[in-house]
Amino acid sequence: MEDSDLIEQKNEFEKLQREKEELINDIRELDWAKIIKLEKEKEELQKRVEWLDKDKKKTDREKENLLRQLSNSRSKMWFNSLKIIAAIVIINLIIIPLILIFLKISLEWIFLGIGVVTFFGLLLLANYMSGTSSYDTGEIRKAATGSFIIIYLIFVPVISFGTIKMPLLGPNQAIISFTWIVGIVVISYFVSRTIEEFAKIKHSK
Repeated sequence: MEDSDLIEQKNEFEKLQREKEELINDIRELDWAKIIKLEKEKEELQKRVEWLDKDKKKTDREKENLLRQLSNSRSKMWFNSLKIIAAIVIINLIIIPLILIFLKISLEWIFLGIGVVTFFGLLLLANYMSGTSSYDTGEIRKAATGSFIIIYLIFVPVISFGTIKMPLLGPNQAIISFTWIVGIVVISYFVSRTIEEFAKIKHSK
């Protein structure tokens, strides 16, 4: 009876030993599979980091190129704007007076010529600086107001020093009347702009 119990215990012990070894092998296999999986994930993460680093460098280069192009375009825009202003000045101060003298037209018409040239010149300049293709009411207001102010700055010294005489009005009366006109135009510009901005804010709400 004791021998049979010993044999049974021995068999049970061997069975437990085998199960232990199987568990150890299973754990080792699981650890190895986990290690391989972690290694693969590490390689994938490394590749992703390298790709992100390359993408970041590419983005930085594109940003630098864009900033360089933007700087060049701004310089070009200001250069072209100066050319437009120079053209307006040359036409107003040289070409228009020469045309009036050559055609023997009264010099009073110089203000009309300067006004027309300045209006369309400033309209072109405002549209070019805004970067839009169509002309809006804001650009037209700027051009009209600017042309009146420029005519006023030319009108006052020319009339005051008697270079051009107004046949119907005296110098003082002509300057006062034109000052009122320019004042009304400037005030109208700021009032209409304020109303337009208020309408935009109200519409956005």
